[in-house]
Amino acid sequence: MTSAHLSRRSLIKAAALAGGTVAFGLPQALWPTAAEAYSVSSKMDWWYQARFGMFIHFGSYSYLGHGEWAFSSESWSKANYQTQVSAHFNPTAFNAAAIAQLAADAGMKYLVITAKHHEGFAMWDSNVPGFTDTTGTKLYNLHDYAGVQGDLLAALKTECEARGVKFGLYYSILDWNHPSQTIRSGLTTMASQAARTGYIADMKAQLQELLDRYDPALLWFDGDWFGEPSSPTLEDWWLRSDGVDLYNWLIARKPQLVVNERVKRDLGLGDYTVAEFGVPNAPLDRQWERCDTMNGAWGYQSGRENSYRPVRDFVQELVTCVSRDGNFLLNIGPKGDGSVTAGSVTILRGLASWMATYGDSVHGATASPFTTDPTWGRATKKDGKLFAHVFTWPTDGVLQIPAITNT
Repeated sequence: MTSAHLSRRSLIKAAALAGGTVAFGLPQALWPTAAEAYSVSSKMDWWYQARFGMFIHFGSYSYLGHGEWAFSSESWSKANYQTQVSAHFNPTAFNAAAIAQLAADAGMKYLVITAKHHEGFAMWDSNVPGFTDTTGTKLYNLHDYAGVQGDLLAALKTECEARGVKFGLYYSILDWNHPSQTIRSGLTTMASQAARTGYIADMKAQLQELLDRYDPALLWFDGDWFGEPSSPTLEDWWLRSDGVDLYNWLIARKPQLVVNERVKRDLGLGDYTVAEFGVPNAPLDRQWERCDTMNGAWGYQSGRENSYRPVRDFVQELVTCVSRDGNFLLNIGPKGDGSVTAGSVTILRGLASWMATYGDSVHGATASPFTTDPTWGRATKKDGKLFAHVFTWPTDGVLQIPAITNT
């Protein structure tokens, strides 16, 4: 193996620090390159190169501190949730610059924040008349309903872009609050087919607002997990055809917009696949992204403040994603006042320390050439170099690198 493939000097130095040596083993079966598996479109190139992003779950549910599913899981009525939770949401400690800096320092190249989660509360001053409280007298959003001044999304976009971090927005297709729908174990039932038609029009009007006001680089959809009957029912009211229509509607307005698959998941729609429930064991046949939380909670849960996993877990998860040609979107759930939890800050600063030294093995890197993970860790590659990420140094002190015979 020549230095064009792997720096012997760097490996030997690492081996010396670990009290071991490096050996180069027999050739091993190789994955096809990304170019052989799928093509990366020009609009997706920035996303493919980024590899690492920040997810933010933040909404009126953050005030309650029971997670973003509390509306449904705790069986709140719409009226009580609005007056006892959403009306008290007042994120005075939200610091867009501090959050953007944490993301940038951690090597996160894009950020996605919840503009509207399943609770239906808009995190911007939406003027779409269909999204009201139960009295029909107030629009259900951060400005009109909670009385929050300023524009949190605009502030965060400005601070992100000043640091070279792409700005994205999350939007839930279903809506527990909208008058067209009632909650059914997290899903929703439509009042009528006419209500369905009206809601989809309302949803597109809100999405148009988001495109016009914030020009996001990415839209991350969710709340799409309905069945697929031959025609819409009042329970399975969001179909593949609706997902296709929504994607095409968005791209007609912004051709360079990146959209995840959850316009209707598991059907190959959108621009990339989401792996929420585990890291794939191998590269997929299209671009993909793993999303994960730091403590098992997405929206802020006060009872999980002592449940944060160690920084090492997230370093290894990030590297594993890249070694299988995927991205990693790591979530924080700010408190109701908008402040970032101490546990999140600790993890982000730990990632910043690691990425400051090893970020070159992540940004712009692609999958390991090996079809089997080395017993000692993971490999990524870029520009003719192989990066050996050693999770566990072999007990015999010898790090064996499979030989590579290709160029």
